[in-house]
Amino acid sequence: MNLRNTAVILMLFFFSGSYLFAQDEIKKEVNPKWDIGLEGMFGVAIGNDFYAFNVGGPSLLLRLNEDWRVGFGALPSFYIKEGKTGAKLGVSPRIDYKNFVLIAPFFHFDNPDKWVWSVGLGYKFHKKK
Repeated sequence: MNLRNTAVILMLFFFSGSYLFAQDEIKKEVNPKWDIGLEGMFGVAIGNDFYAFNVGGPSLLLRLNEDWRVGFGALPSFYIKEGKTGAKLGVSPRIDYKNFVLIAPFFHFDNPDKWVWSVGLGYKFHKKK
């Protein structure tokens, strides 16, 4: 085998190895690791003989700075009212400070026709950057 053939074989071997390495990098990008976690808010509110367990729904918030937000939102909730349980959508003004939320949800009941107010706290879960 002469020097020219040896050089060609070595060059083919080198370039095929770098091509295979590049393909391996592409495969890693196509199949990222699973990233599982909670995102949203969980809260508890208490009123007059009324208890609600809330999850954060859609909301409109004004961001005052990186830590503080104020706004209004909907709160899908499970409640206990006068010993009876149920599910209702509440609406609430809210004040967010970092991961903590001060909420004052109110709920409409048909029988009797009245609004039930409550006050509570929530905690926001979100993906770390």
